[in-house]
Amino acid sequence: MKDKKVTINEVAAHAGVSKSTVSRYINGKIDAISPKKVKSIKKAIEALNYRPSQMAQGLKVKKSKLIGFLVADITNPFSVATLRGVEEVCDQYGYSIMVCNTDNSPEKEREMLHKLNAHYIEGLIINTTGQNNDVLMDLISQDVSIVLVDRKVPGLKLDAVTTNNREVTSQIVHYMYDKGYRHVGLFTEPMAGISPREERASAYTEIALERNAGRIPQIYEVDVKDKAALMQAVKSFLASGDDQGKKAILGNNGLLMLKIISCLYEMGAAIPEDVGIAGFDDTEWYKLIGPGITTIAQPSHEMGRVAMERIIKRLEGDDSAPQTIQLEAELILRSSL
Repeated sequence: MKDKKVTINEVAAHAGVSKSTVSRYINGKIDAISPKKVKSIKKAIEALNYRPSQMAQGLKVKKSKLIGFLVADITNPFSVATLRGVEEVCDQYGYSIMVCNTDNSPEKEREMLHKLNAHYIEGLIINTTGQNNDVLMDLISQDVSIVLVDRKVPGLKLDAVTTNNREVTSQIVHYMYDKGYRHVGLFTEPMAGISPREERASAYTEIALERNAGRIPQIYEVDVKDKAALMQAVKSFLASGDDQGKKAILGNNGLLMLKIISCLYEMGAAIPEDVGIAGFDDTEWYKLIGPGITTIAQPSHEMGRVAMERIIKRLEGDDSAPQTIQLEAELILRSSL
């Protein structure tokens, strides 16, 4: 069965619900539907490879002037700063933004992509999990312009806006060792194929092996929402190695940094007397914590602005080969090291 022949009635029949229930799901009104029915509709849409936007293709004569922005974690300062950059360009060109949060869940990301498609978005900026390439390619086939932001996906030929993760991570790790820290631990959320996390971990590992005479690098993959596990990881790092060697933590993003600092304060560990600390994503509170936190400031606002400008160019007819635009992050030195 071809995708374009699937109707909303067939989805309803397959899911065992009414047409109006499927319609509410497609339009994002999930609160009015039972979890059991939501699950049935999701399965039906995937089984039939149903494209919501095709149910009313005739309505797409006029431009929607709507841009989808899919973020992996709306609580991350990076997401908010990037959104402001996107919004700045949208305002300039008269576009509206529909923001969706996926909580780094491939399943939720897939669901949100279907919802955005149902709203006839013209463009999509996505901080992707990298697990829904088939849906992204389907959107491209429907003339939706897509730009990846922060996270690249191997084999997916799309415009992307990133930062110089490897270079700037090498810079800060070298700085930490130069400051006399003998044990440097990298704390990161699960890498799971997510390009910036992998690039930073790779650069850290290279420098740690070089500066630590071949000792095994200390990488801690932690769930930022699991406070107990994070606390245990921090305690484990502080207890590792010899008592004479100075220790420092490098946190892989702003939200994780906040949680790590909270753990250190609960433990009564002083920064930088007991442990040095540095991280990514410069936020206002970094200046206010203790001696001030050394950080890598990503050009988050600029990334959002550049990503939206790429969308505008595509919508205006630019059909050149996809390009990856790499912006430079900045190392900001404070007294936490």
